[in-house]
Amino acid sequence: MTARPTALASDPGVPTPAVEVKKQRDVDLIIGFDFGTSCSKVVIGDPDWQAQSFAVNFQTPASELQHWLLPTRLKEERNLKMRLMESSDSREIRDLVAIYFAEVIQRSYHWFINHSPADYRQVTANWSLVVGFPEKEFGNSPLSKAYEDIAHLAAKLCLVEGELTLATVQAVRDSPEAYNPFFPQSRIRFYPEIAAQLAGYVNSPFRKQGNLLLIDVGAGTLDVSTLILHGDQTNDIVSFHVCDVKPLGVLRLLEDRLNRIRETYPGIECISLAEFLDTLRPSPEDISELTDSPDDALREVFEQTSVAFAEKVILAALACLTQFRMVLKEVHTNGSFDPWGKNLRFFFTGGGSRSAFYRNNLADGPLEKQLTRFTRWQTEQDRRRHQGQGLRIERLPTPEKLLNFPEELHPEFDRLSVAHGLAFGGPNLMKITRSSLS
Repeated sequence: MTARPTALASDPGVPTPAVEVKKQRDVDLIIGFDFGTSCSKVVIGDPDWQAQSFAVNFQTPASELQHWLLPTRLKEERNLKMRLMESSDSREIRDLVAIYFAEVIQRSYHWFINHSPADYRQVTANWSLVVGFPEKEFGNSPLSKAYEDIAHLAAKLCLVEGELTLATVQAVRDSPEAYNPFFPQSRIRFYPEIAAQLAGYVNSPFRKQGNLLLIDVGAGTLDVSTLILHGDQTNDIVSFHVCDVKPLGVLRLLEDRLNRIRETYPGIECISLAEFLDTLRPSPEDISELTDSPDDALREVFEQTSVAFAEKVILAALACLTQFRMVLKEVHTNGSFDPWGKNLRFFFTGGGSRSAFYRNNLADGPLEKQLTRFTRWQTEQDRRRHQGQGLRIERLPTPEKLLNFPEELHPEFDRLSVAHGLAFGGPNLMKITRSSLS
């Protein structure tokens, strides 16, 4: 990518024809970039012209889920997102992340040029970038400013020839006027991941009215969203009510377990956190997966750490849900009004939702049991099941017009749902109104 394209070509390496093809129209194309703790995902959206989107695969031929998940690393530089969140003022970390952003954008752009339908070769493409933000609001926080700096810098790095290095980044910083950006600043936007994940759903024919809970378990964070869909099919109102993001993801659980083991037995040989960064390797569920020499004391430490972490996870979800329920009851004059009735619909998503630890605590009983204190649900699980009460877990539906994502992987769509929502673009995402965001 040595120059900003004004139109898509079939192959960036093919010379421009002598006779220029007349372009039929301008089309807005949006790179929805989900910058993940372990892996990143990209969906390219065309929300206005063809009303469709394309899941970008980073390996060819693409056949397994991992081909759509790009490890969040630069050669030997790992743990980029967690390092950024912990030290957002570090210039070196921001520069490394900017290089990573630029490489992801370049790969996504060239994938689209080489693999998009022929129709797109007859248009002038106006490219935008929408980046997911790992907190519930994007504002003036140090992390927000770091994301802006990184994305704007990456837009310039996209057009730099040769290998991108920290020295390259410094040269761009020192002479910003010498580098034209691939995206102008006005076409770079940021949107909370916690809301973007549902953007595709609420803008789809699959949406259902009523109350909804979404808990997404990522590598770094646990995201909890509560919302209401109401209105009619042509004029829906979507209200986010109580949402939160906590550093309680899969890698945080593993980090806690490893730290406690090393505190108990300094010098003990056990796996490192780095072995699970930017991979699809399942997180350990048992002490024997962490060290070859577990004893009763270590098993007890492992269990105690797991119980303490589980309490934080359940409390994070419970805090949002009880506040959500209270808000719903307060808007009704009838004191006996039950805002959830027999069920509360529940999307349980993210890579961590496949973990037995998170399933056991969030989907299989403990969270629902806590909610019986605030609802009319039966306290005994068997009675709840007999009467059809409790959290009703549903799969986040795969969009009808998501291309380049094979049908056999549709059960894994939730892993791409943030990127898909971001690919709607900033203005379209903001059709989702937030009546109050706590």
